[in-house]
Amino acid sequence: MCGSPLRVAHLVSHPIQYFAPLYRELAARPEVDLTVYFYSDATAREFHDVGFGRALTWDTPLLDGYRYRLLPSAARTDIAGKFIKNPNWDIVREVFSGGYDVAWVHGYAHLTTWLAAAASRARGTRLLIRDEQTLLHGRPPHKHALKEVALRALYSQSAALYIGEQNRRYLRHYGMPEERLYPARYCVDNDFFRARAAELAPRRSELRASFGITDDAPVVLFAGKLIEKKQPQMLIEAFARVRAAQPCWLLIAGDGPLRADVEAAIARLDVPNVRLAGFLNQSELPAAYVAADLFVLPSKMHETWGLVVNEAMNCALPVVVSDKVGCGEDLVERGGNGFIVRHDSMHELADAIGAFVADGGMRARFGARSRQVIERYSIQACADGIVAACVGVTGREAVAAAAAA
Repeated sequence: MCGSPLRVAHLVSHPIQYFAPLYRELAARPEVDLTVYFYSDATAREFHDVGFGRALTWDTPLLDGYRYRLLPSAARTDIAGKFIKNPNWDIVREVFSGGYDVAWVHGYAHLTTWLAAAASRARGTRLLIRDEQTLLHGRPPHKHALKEVALRALYSQSAALYIGEQNRRYLRHYGMPEERLYPARYCVDNDFFRARAAELAPRRSELRASFGITDDAPVVLFAGKLIEKKQPQMLIEAFARVRAAQPCWLLIAGDGPLRADVEAAIARLDVPNVRLAGFLNQSELPAAYVAADLFVLPSKMHETWGLVVNEAMNCALPVVVSDKVGCGEDLVERGGNGFIVRHDSMHELADAIGAFVADGGMRARFGARSRQVIERYSIQACADGIVAACVGVTGREAVAAAAAA
């Protein structure tokens, strides 16, 4: 039995609000000694988010509770640039010389990742890849051919963490062997969202009023960036059909370049009871979930997972997602906690929303099932998978302290 933890270098583009709780959980695990390297420090301070169309600062701690490194190159790297022209050579050097057992990289879109992978191979460090991509979205033939060559070469020298079944299928498609696949399913801080939902529940009426909701009719919630891929205009059209038949509200928590188009669609369709809450930060989002009765994510492309669905399910909301939302296969039980609709069918979207609006008993049953399903997608379970992968790729057993625990 090995007496020391596995030294793990994790390479990721920038501090991500969803990942920080996972890093804190891994920092508490005796089996691994984690150091996180960020290619950019942009999101650790105020930054401009193109999708939300505004400057913002995350209001939850992103750098607390775990060891991280922000090397000089991180201060000059814009997260929108994908780091192609200016790789983080200082990170590559540290990974090569740091004596790590495992290099765990997130994604492959950055040149630093490929250079670190080459350095790891030269050093004998095991390479572990976690990525989000799926086969749900078509790609031009030239990009598909390039991926076939590049990813098969990369995957032949590594193991992978898959975030869900669609992602697992993607990894297998590009040559990752089944025996080198480990589950690390996408998750949010379930404990945080459940605790906040319980705390805010007695104030539900007050919260609804704060969003301009003036009665107790069901509230449909969308939370996200107002961008083309999320189809907010189609959601407005679907809601207009439902609202014409029965009382309900639509609450849109988010902002972005399509806000003016959304407002124009509301005016053109003359649809009542739509409230635009604007951007809500991480600590503010639970109020929207508690005020709502069901959650909708109608994306048409590139929704590799959709972590807002996890958040909504922790707050006991039934869900409606399109067939282009990556988490659908994992999180949505058709007829159990939600519906999956075709991304190009406004009528299917309206029918699913209308079914929930019309039936309070179904909303309650489906919402309760959402909370049960999402329990399996926890920070703790994800950390278990990552630890198992680190142990597996190195061929080493867990440390004695972990066995004793």
